[in-house]
Amino acid sequence: MRNYSLSSSTPGALPLGALLDNPPGGSAESVGQRIARLRKAKRWTQADLAKKLGVTETSVCYWEQDRSRPRSARLQSLAALLGTAVAALIGPEASPGPNLGDMVARMRAEIAHAAGTTPAKVKIVIEI
Repeated sequence: MRNYSLSSSTPGALPLGALLDNPPGGSAESVGQRIARLRKAKRWTQADLAKKLGVTETSVCYWEQDRSRPRSARLQSLAALLGTAVAALIGPEASPGPNLGDMVARMRAEIAHAAGTTPAKVKIVIEI
């Protein structure tokens, strides 16, 4: 087994974590971060937003920590309260794009080509 390391000077090298956290062309801001930013712009506490929506403060807290997402039925009310469109609230991460499996398969093929072997002989380990 050969080990190959990619340095930051390797053309096109980008850590897999960077791709997962900040998809190309996507926004670095998560749904939770957008909710928190828009809530704070209105000078509301999490309790204020929870009361206006009729949910628990814990729900708002979990949304902002990206531990859970607002239900689709609640998104319209949430977006209206925060003064934005639902599409702007959920952002590009909700749009269809390459999933992790597709990305790993593509990278496996590219690594195999660069190493002069077959994709079946390339093992990729992902720690999240």
